[in-house]
Amino acid sequence: MLPQKKIIAFDLDGTLTVSKSLITEEVADLVKQLAKQKIVVIISGGWLKQFKTQFLPPFHGDDSMAPFVRNLILLPTSGSQRYEYNEEKKEWELTDKEPLDDGVKERAKKLLQGVIDSGLYDIPSNPIGEIIEDRDTQITFTPNGQQAPIELKRLWDPDRKKREKIRATLAPQLPEVDLLINGSSSIDILAKGFNKAVGLTRLLDKLHLQKSDMLFVGDALFPGGNDYSVFEAGIETIAVKGPEETASVIRQWVG
Repeated sequence: MLPQKKIIAFDLDGTLTVSKSLITEEVADLVKQLAKQKIVVIISGGWLKQFKTQFLPPFHGDDSMAPFVRNLILLPTSGSQRYEYNEEKKEWELTDKEPLDDGVKERAKKLLQGVIDSGLYDIPSNPIGEIIEDRDTQITFTPNGQQAPIELKRLWDPDRKKREKIRATLAPQLPEVDLLINGSSSIDILAKGFNKAVGLTRLLDKLHLQKSDMLFVGDALFPGGNDYSVFEAGIETIAVKGPEETASVIRQWVG
């Protein structure tokens, strides 16, 4: 039975997909079925490039796309960007963003490079992909590199202590931003006060809806997890352990 909510929101990595992996056809089909009946929002610390790799491929080239794609809203970089599908142009169009000052971004990049050069945090000398990534509204720091296998990322900082030390070092030097510990090994730098809860509530405000109109599904709803701010904000949540459990939840709604 469908929840009595106007919006169903999902985290991407670890919830709808295995980290950095393409969504399965099964989960994509379930999301399509859900989006024919509800507004479906996908939020992630990743940027649109990640959505194009992990989430969107099964949705394009589908002749039946129109009935549900207008109900899909993408919120990259923790909701500091919003994309909606323009049916005339047949492309995802940026409809809102929370800017991050260019000067602050450059200072953040220099400070992160100093972290790398310090030799204090066991940062690998052979990263796989970019370590410091400019995502326009967000700077993401991934010591193993963005394209590193998930196992390597988890091994680098399994207890989050290295990232906590880096955050504690950088925070006094970057008072204009928030440094969020996200994913398996990343730190995301966003405008002060921004997190997934803020991204979702901005969307609710735009749609003239209340928090009670939304249900959120995520895999990191524990204290310190990158979905926990949504729970703290008072939005109803469902915690899952991965895409298979998410599929089971959606199947109960649309089956």
